[in-house]
Amino acid sequence: MKLQAVMLYCIATVAPPATAQTLRTEPLSELVKTLSVSLADNKQADPYINLNSDDAVEINFDVLGAEPETLTYTLTHCNADNSPSNLLDSEFMDGFQNRIADDYAISLNTTMQYVNYRILIPNENVAPKISGNYALHVFPENSDEPILCAMFYVVEPNVDIDLRVSSQTDRGVNNNFQQVSFTLRCPEQVKTPLNDLKVHVVQNERHDNKATGIKPRSVQNRLLTYEHIPELIFNAGNEYRRFEMTTRKFNGLHIQTISFHDPFFHVALFPDRARSDAGYEYYEDINGQIYIRTLDGDSPDYEADYYIVHFFLPAEKPLENSVYILSRAFNNLLDNSSLMEYSEQSGGYAKTAVLKEGYYNYVYVQWDGKSAAATAQTEGDYFQTENDYRVLVYFRRAGDRADRLIGNQTLKFK
Repeated sequence: MKLQAVMLYCIATVAPPATAQTLRTEPLSELVKTLSVSLADNKQADPYINLNSDDAVEINFDVLGAEPETLTYTLTHCNADNSPSNLLDSEFMDGFQNRIADDYAISLNTTMQYVNYRILIPNENVAPKISGNYALHVFPENSDEPILCAMFYVVEPNVDIDLRVSSQTDRGVNNNFQQVSFTLRCPEQVKTPLNDLKVHVVQNERHDNKATGIKPRSVQNRLLTYEHIPELIFNAGNEYRRFEMTTRKFNGLHIQTISFHDPFFHVALFPDRARSDAGYEYYEDINGQIYIRTLDGDSPDYEADYYIVHFFLPAEKPLENSVYILSRAFNNLLDNSSLMEYSEQSGGYAKTAVLKEGYYNYVYVQWDGKSAAATAQTEGDYFQTENDYRVLVYFRRAGDRADRLIGNQTLKFK
């Protein structure tokens, strides 16, 4: 493999490291690709496990290159805002730090060589012992610079959550929005819920439009009611766009051409179009997730190949704010890895990315770098859109040194 050629394609897609105060799932090296965090027995399920259960989280990733290297990993307990908590290792985990990631496989019959690694948590060496947000960092041997961060969540389910989502919102009925409402019934250990609880609401596991710091409209006994709260009105968006590349023998869904330019294959998607005026059209999607698969092997983790994928969104002139591709392919991050570039010569926004064979969901968004990313001009906002919503409830009593995750409930609006 011509590693220098890989580096040229990869280096433009690397995100700068997150600050120490805000950890997130992301590659921290240009050689790390297809970082996913899921349930071990269901790669389409988000990485939320119950404390002291038989559930396990799988962190799966590739490192470009022909030979495996010794990698170690550490766990960090985090607060609700994903900042590291002040707990000692012995307070939040059983086992020891810097365990070796010894479950790996070298790619087989691929044009782009890589090593696939898999880490399961908990395992016989490491196990979380309290609830909360966790960050797993992976390091090369004898290095203190991580090559990736992977977030997962351990829940001690002590809160009853009654979650509802409606297109009848405080900003209008059946137009561009969806509104979340819910009630929480707290356990007796929560004495002062207004002070002790932190509640987050997430749409499609996105980071940019997460609702935090939400306070209930009413508190009666141990029942908290969250209704008619402006922060819980979400832009409805649109169904995610899709493409599928599972072999180079024929074009898959939404693929215009597959061509070989030594040393790699290139996949050009059909040019996309803005959908803001197209009206709503239902089709089944997986809300921004990806599904790695190949028709040319039985084990996609190490037999699926990598292609250079070309996205294009026509636009007569640059839009007001920067355009990004929002997808699990880019860990739902709005950064250099997902940023598109406008070309006057081509008449639109282009993006080139190194992606593994599989089925992909994505949307185009505009982002001003401060508020939630907007889909209005690129995708449209339609109240009929199917979206996943999740409520997370964190608990910290006066004197505690970390947030515990005591509630987790999801609902698909459709």
